[in-house]
Amino acid sequence: MHLKNQIFRNYFTSNKQNGLSEIFSRFLFLSLALFLSCSTQPSKPENIILFIGDGMGLSQVTAGRIVKGELNLDKFPTSGFVTTHSSDNLITDSAAAMTAMATGYKSYNGAISVSPNRDTLKTLFEYAKEKGMSIGLVVTCTVTHATPAALVSHVDSRNKHTEIAKQISENDIDVLMGGGRSYFLPATHDSSKRKDDLDLIEKLNQKMKVVYSTEEMYKNENTPKLAVFLANANPPTATKRPYALSELTRVALKILSQNPKGFILLVEGSQIDWGGHDNLPTKIINEMVDFDDAIGTGLDYYNNNPNTLIVVTADHETGGFAIHGGSIAEQKVDSTNFTWTHHTATMVPIFSKGPGKNAFSGIIDNTDIGKTLKDYIVN
Repeated sequence: MHLKNQIFRNYFTSNKQNGLSEIFSRFLFLSLALFLSCSTQPSKPENIILFIGDGMGLSQVTAGRIVKGELNLDKFPTSGFVTTHSSDNLITDSAAAMTAMATGYKSYNGAISVSPNRDTLKTLFEYAKEKGMSIGLVVTCTVTHATPAALVSHVDSRNKHTEIAKQISENDIDVLMGGGRSYFLPATHDSSKRKDDLDLIEKLNQKMKVVYSTEEMYKNENTPKLAVFLANANPPTATKRPYALSELTRVALKILSQNPKGFILLVEGSQIDWGGHDNLPTKIINEMVDFDDAIGTGLDYYNNNPNTLIVVTADHETGGFAIHGGSIAEQKVDSTNFTWTHHTATMVPIFSKGPGKNAFSGIIDNTDIGKTLKDYIVN
């Protein structure tokens, strides 16, 4: 800062001595200040937070914004659109879409980080671990669901939850939060969904603290590795969950930020998608607001750690959701419609903030997200 001030004083004095007007000198002064300020920003991120709003299209974002008044998404300086088709279908599912973002390659609907030929595709989390970074998953569905699974496992079908759970237990993950405890319990347990005697909870316990409530989570938020199972299957909807996604995100960031080599964290607003499948606008909006609050937690972290890149996008749009009426002044959406109960092929929005953000502007493909993030991690 002392050096910058000296440069500014010398530059300003020199211009006045050369007969330049004070106004012009001040213009040059401000231009030089802006240049020097920008030049001190990191060129690539040390930390990456990837927020996925499952099923989140433009109407889902719009509805959330009307009801909330202002979204944390409003604070993102860079935005664009993402094409989402899979290798075998114009309309993707979450597995193929997240495989594209996790690996940089297209695959078929149902694929979990394997190619159309069923070959293993290396994920962002695997690249990150090779660099000594920490990795974390925070979701409002089972941790074995398609989106989180694509970062920590490789299977030919998203429906193989027990195999995904096994691979998660073998993974060197640092933070794991969501539902799906039943897939980790041996068949002898009443709540188990396994058909074997593998006790994957015990396997996780050997390398990280495992808890089953947010109360226990808070008591262990200074631990280096933490798994939080908040439901045997999927957690309840936003209005019925006794915690907010933002709370989970805050704790995850606190744990992951202990690593001086950086981290990559996935946070998924999983049930926005289910509101679209059910054609329930209120459910979409409630989940959208909960998701945006978590994005706010990410922005709070960024404000203290500007070496962090935040990317917010979706795997696909769900329901063909449209808004037909409501009120900005009253913050309500009172007339909506849907084209059907499945995913659509429409492009989804993307928002970014932090070093490297400009790579996510304009119209890009979902594979571009994976390729770019991989480049930031590896190079």
